[in-house]
Amino acid sequence: MTTGPSAHTSAQTVVSVTFKHSNLTVPWDDKYASLLELAEAHGLTPDFSCRSGICSTCISELLSGEISYFTEPLDLPEDGMALICCSRPVSDVILNI
Repeated sequence: MTTGPSAHTSAQTVVSVTFKHSNLTVPWDDKYASLLELAEAHGLTPDFSCRSGICSTCISELLSGEISYFTEPLDLPEDGMALICCSRPVSDVILNI
């Protein structure tokens, strides 16, 4: 996991996001601000509240891959977990959503 605004996916690198529980794999697109927005755009309805890394409602199991936080969460989740409201993929990611 990487934090900070400098960790972004390259425009030339195709990164995929797999929502394992939903059996859905989609390419990451920088038009989405977060993994939460990507999930919603593809018809998924993960739990969330604040959209800013404060409440931890959107915490999801990160099964594989690396993410970056574009907004530093109030409390970083444990290893293997991700706050999808304030993160983006750095590599191919598998979330248990």
